[in-house]
Amino acid sequence: MKIAFVTTHLTDFGGAKNVVLDYANALSEAGHDILIIAQKINRNNFQFKKRISLIEIGGKLPSSPFYWIRFKLIQKKYIEALNKQDFDVLFSHLFPCNYFCSLIQKKYNFKHINYCHEPFRYFYDKKFYSNVSFLVKILSFFLRLFFKKYDIEGCQNADNIICNSNFTKEKAKKCYNRDSYVLYPVLNFDEKNNMSKIIDFNQKFKIQQKKPILFTLGLTHHMKGAKELILIFNKIISDCPDTILLIGGWMERTNANSIKKLIKKLKIPHKNILFIGPFERKYLGNFYNLATLTLFTAIDEPFGLIPLESMSYGTPVIAFEGGPSETIQYGKTGYVIKNNDLDEFANQAIKIIKDDSLRKKLGEQAEIHTKKNFNFEKSVRNLEGFFKKTISNSEIFDDSAIIVKN
Repeated sequence: MKIAFVTTHLTDFGGAKNVVLDYANALSEAGHDILIIAQKINRNNFQFKKRISLIEIGGKLPSSPFYWIRFKLIQKKYIEALNKQDFDVLFSHLFPCNYFCSLIQKKYNFKHINYCHEPFRYFYDKKFYSNVSFLVKILSFFLRLFFKKYDIEGCQNADNIICNSNFTKEKAKKCYNRDSYVLYPVLNFDEKNNMSKIIDFNQKFKIQQKKPILFTLGLTHHMKGAKELILIFNKIISDCPDTILLIGGWMERTNANSIKKLIKKLKIPHKNILFIGPFERKYLGNFYNLATLTLFTAIDEPFGLIPLESMSYGTPVIAFEGGPSETIQYGKTGYVIKNNDLDEFANQAIKIIKDDSLRKKLGEQAEIHTKKNFNFEKSVRNLEGFFKKTISNSEIFDDSAIIVKN
């Protein structure tokens, strides 16, 4: 098959972007011709197989207001790039790539499958766009006014929609008024076996060996629970004062400022919180292996790769409900907490920190759970079969193995 992955950009790591990387590489290894089209690709972070073709169209990224002002120019560049190619299937990720693919689909009758990582939150999620700065609120109003119709058109015209969770599927049904399928975005966790030399992070960060270490990352926007994270951690150290919190990955400036203000207000000792910052993906396993527990405080997360990653390394995880409710087995591999129940979140963390046997049991069960239910090779085969059925216009049923069942 000739498959074109069409996305916005591949610069920093994130769930949707990692899916493009891992599944494109795996499908290429399976013998398919793969093309990646994006505005910008960081080739150090995103290392594709040599036989995969990459096209960068350039221009401002969607995070910039100038992107939306020059939307038609961006659209023209995507269409020009797509016009020069021959595909069996277009596999779009994120708005507005779903819309661009629908335009080409109508022109050439290509098959178009949209992977819905979540309906664009600036269009549909009032909780999301009402909790931003005044200027961003104005921008989000502008986006909804002029561009929401394109997102709906792109999804309604797609031959099929795949969602990353049942949580997302329910939202997509409300937004697009059509049914979709579910394929959990299982990543290639076997990469942990190919890690570079393991670094002694205890020595690097001057952490005593027996101190409990909590790990978190992914604070990329205001719904990732930065404020909740610090409030929870403050409750934890009131009972377990030696506990260390490691915060990794790129962080939105608003989240960084919020965390610093709360640390000062709550008088949390600076020695208890360490900021790691961005790091190469190959070192991710080191942090999970180092951690006693992973905290995932995102609110209404559509899926959440971090809990799945953590469990695959045998590290239990606590998360708020949403997409993580479908991957974490309550009381077996970690705990899922009702949104904003900070006391319960902290209490479960304290219980794991204090009980080594419980932590070990949860970790062992977490690793078994991910290996059994979230197998990357099986997920790739399922997606490959889904493509073939879409291309041949074969009927697809919910039991066609596209859905990963726990």
